[in-house]
Amino acid sequence: MFLAVAGMVGTGKTTLTRALAARFGLQTALESVDDDNPWLAPYYGEPDGLRRHALPLQLHFLASRFAAVRRMRARGGSWILDRTWYEDAEIFARGARDEGRLSDVEYDLYQRLYAELLTSPAARPPKLLVYLTAPVPEILARIARRGREKEKDTVPEYWMALHARYARWIPTFRRAPVLTVDVRDYDVVGDPGSLDPIVKQVEQRLDGRVPQPSLFD
Repeated sequence: MFLAVAGMVGTGKTTLTRALAARFGLQTALESVDDDNPWLAPYYGEPDGLRRHALPLQLHFLASRFAAVRRMRARGGSWILDRTWYEDAEIFARGARDEGRLSDVEYDLYQRLYAELLTSPAARPPKLLVYLTAPVPEILARIARRGREKEKDTVPEYWMALHARYARWIPTFRRAPVLTVDVRDYDVVGDPGSLDPIVKQVEQRLDGRVPQPSLFD
């Protein structure tokens, strides 16, 4: 069994990924952030960082996906993925190309490597993609509350453009069934019980095939 959680920065993907993993007994493949990603701080924080560090940041995420796929294949069992390689390529890398932060040559290099990832047997589409969303003001408030240095000084226009790309992307996503969840509908930390309706929706979409903690396929 392979599930995935998608959504833009600030939607709480990692928090929900861990909560669903605990409920269903899934292993987690988390996004590479903070201390293990040396490119995020300069990308968001340096003058012209969005342009200067776009390629190494995208290649870092791609290399992390290769490592996650290799780990998932080696361990076997059931997994839930925090952000997908589809978002890396179809939102972030493509958006960087469209906005001039990646040149055509750099984007071509990225696409060639991404194509290699997609041919890996372990990089199969998820059984279900849980897509997290909320209005822009809610997203901006959440980004401000968590206060990451690399994000808090980024101009709102960047987040608004990212939000718009997600809004255009998700209706075209056909690689897996999608369950859309408004993040205002639950509070994993303050009210864990508010997660119950989402758990039930996941179970319904999977026709009851969600594994129990000791029953990995």
